[in-house]
Parts: sequence; structure tokens; C-alpha cells
Amino acid sequence: MQKLTLSQSTLLSYFAKGGYVEICTTVCNQLGATNFPPNKPEQFSKTVLYSLIKEGLLRTTGEQLLFGIRWSRIQITERGLKLHEAMEAQNASV
Repeated sequence: MQKLTLSQSTLLSYFAKGGYVEICTTVCNQLGATNFPPNKPEQFSKTVLYSLIKEGLLRTTGEQLLFGIRWSRIQITERGLKLHEAMEAQNASV
């Protein structure tokens, strides 16, 4: 895996601290809409999110239906946690 960009590292840190995002996956006018808990990351890009999912650092952990609209929750994977810990250790040693 290539080195993460600053945006990817920041978003991965958000997820490593217990953050999550819910994305609408129903084909409707809300498709792709995002819901965050109150501690929303300062910057968010779906492109960065999708790149972390593609690398296997984030994954869908569950789905729920609200008023007929499906929301998929995305959280960090074990691989993502290990990478985040390694980055933190590297930053601490510098």
C-alpha cells in the first residue's frame, strides 16, 4: 500500500477515535447523502472515504432502514487500526 495523503491520514484518525459515517445506499434523491455523529471531522471528502474503503482500511459494518431509506454505517477495520497505530508510533519517534 502506498503512503497515505494528509487528507486520508486525517480521516483515518477520525475513524480510529471511534468515529463513523452513515451513507444512504438506497436509489433515491438521498443516494450518497452522509450522516455523522456530533463529532464530525473538520474536512470530509467522499473521494477520500472511498479510497480508504478501497484499501481495506474502512468497511460497512451494518445497515438500517429509516422510513424506507437504507443507511450503511462505515467504520474502521482492524487493518486500519493497525496502520493508524503504526503512523502514530512513527510520528511519536520523530
